[in-house]
Amino acid sequence: MSRFSINYPYFIIVSCFIVCILGVVGIMRLPVDIFPTIKIPAVAVATFYSGMPPEQIETTITARFERFFTLGNNIDRIESSSLPGVSIIKIYFQPGTDADIAVANIATLAMADLGRLPAGTLPPIVLKSDTSNLPVCLISLKDKTLSQAMLRDFGQFSIRDQVATVPGASVPLPFGGKYRQIMVYVDPIKLRSYQLSAMDVVRKINTSNLILPVGFAYLGQIYYNLFSNSQTTLEELNSVPLKTIGTSSAMVKDVGYAKDAAQIQTTIVLIDGEPSVYLPILRQGGGSNTIAIVDGVKKVLTHLVDVPKKLVTNVIFDQSLYIKNSIKSLVFEGSLGLVLTGLMILIFLSSFRATIATFFSIPLSVLGTFAILAFGDNSINAMTLGGLALAFSRLIDNSVVVLENIYRHLELGETPAIAAEKGGREVALPVLSATLTASIVFFPVILLYGVSKYLFSALALSTVIALFVSYVVAMTVVPLFCSRFLKSRDQHEGHPI
Repeated sequence: MSRFSINYPYFIIVSCFIVCILGVVGIMRLPVDIFPTIKIPAVAVATFYSGMPPEQIETTITARFERFFTLGNNIDRIESSSLPGVSIIKIYFQPGTDADIAVANIATLAMADLGRLPAGTLPPIVLKSDTSNLPVCLISLKDKTLSQAMLRDFGQFSIRDQVATVPGASVPLPFGGKYRQIMVYVDPIKLRSYQLSAMDVVRKINTSNLILPVGFAYLGQIYYNLFSNSQTTLEELNSVPLKTIGTSSAMVKDVGYAKDAAQIQTTIVLIDGEPSVYLPILRQGGGSNTIAIVDGVKKVLTHLVDVPKKLVTNVIFDQSLYIKNSIKSLVFEGSLGLVLTGLMILIFLSSFRATIATFFSIPLSVLGTFAILAFGDNSINAMTLGGLALAFSRLIDNSVVVLENIYRHLELGETPAIAAEKGGREVALPVLSATLTASIVFFPVILLYGVSKYLFSALALSTVIALFVSYVVAMTVVPLFCSRFLKSRDQHEGHPI
């Protein structure tokens, strides 16, 4: 390989240039996340029936779905939880099962069994289990002058819609606050006096509070679309007749009153001891970039419209900080390794040009690694960066061994071209053996399964690729540089470096 690099120098130079370009493009295009994509074939099914106790949820919803889901293909196991008003079933599939096909299969079975569930059961929600379901950041909303219901309204209907425009961001409903709702409070004693029940009030209000199309009308040259809106204010809602007794009617205000209030609060968010609301921001699949999503969310928060000026919005949790710190640590370790190695070579070989030769090792190896990773279904994450940090010492070792052997031949009086060819060829097999020895340590990773397989496979892959790229750099770039820029022993004596 050393003879090849010396005989075809322009090919090596062009190849290095292409690797640098592909590496930079790969870094820009690779998804950035805290962990690798964990492709666990699992599907979650959530079914809601408000107010039903867990025992009934288990008997009438969970058990029925569990028996029906066994008709699915490649199912490994089924886990379920029956909670007040909600049934949660998680179906795990055999390794290698396509998650999208599994979701479609379970969704079809769930809808087919919906008719056998109790009347009033909401259609089930079928979700694919994915690490992207974890929030990349949390947005908090605080304002002492606003009620909790108004905070939630601004978060759900204003800020949420604006943040959802960030590419790659998925924004679910906010947590905390109160959900605004028109409530009708009735007195049970007054209901009994009119021989009414709470359901009679519900039915009357539902049938009275309707917007119905009436028809069309021409008035002059204008064509009008007519509709009837029977309810507009709380006073009109209080005047809804519930029952006619003789010539008089019992109205809502006779048994209770309507109020602009909120649902019973089930979640409370306290930030610095103050009632608040927070919006979780999720990362969508398909190559989304965590850093770009968080930066986009922060930018949107600085240009919010249709919200009070006193409303304080903050990002209280930022997952991108961990990724940025990992990148900074990697750059620091790489730079420190380059400086210390260069200082060592400069002290022992007293050659500034030989020092420069080692400086190609880490940058070219890292860029080559990202160029290769970009061709697969990979991402920049803590495990990938950890693998590169683990390989940094070995990235320099290969080039140092080749450089020292080339320098030995120069000390024997050979020309730079011959010294580069012989020095590289003599250590090619030992350096390859050392690279294989370091790489074989990660062989047991292929025996892992589950979450650990996806986590440590990313670490092992980046480390092994970096090691072999460093070997190629040590066998091509370093000998080529030495043959062109280092000087023989006689030249050293006449022109000190």
